[in-house]
Amino acid sequence: MKRVILVIFITVVLSVSLFAERKNYYCSNEPYTYFIYNGDSLTKAQLDKIMELKKEYQPKISELRKKMYLERNKINSEIYKRNPHELIINNSINLNMEYAKELRKIVNDFLQKYNKIKNKK
Repeated sequence: MKRVILVIFITVVLSVSLFAERKNYYCSNEPYTYFIYNGDSLTKAQLDKIMELKKEYQPKISELRKKMYLERNKINSEIYKRNPHELIINNSINLNMEYAKELRKIVNDFLQKYNKIKNKK
């Protein structure tokens, strides 16, 4: 009886995550819309320039985030092995740090240009 209840409980807990709705601001069709804050106060020309800016920076940001994700997965999979290879882990950590620095530069550049457009009246 305890096993049956335990199996049912585990099944319910695991199935909740499958049917849960995510309510975040990330939309796969138009990512990074959360960079447009106070959008009501922007003119049509400003919004158009910001959308062009997003189209320019979005592929770079997405590519770096994917690379960072892959390196993190490589690190995690190597760490959980019985005999982890330290060179692979160290190389992945170094690559991940380089990608993070590059991503920070790109995002800062994006935000500087965004603020110039936003503050221009």
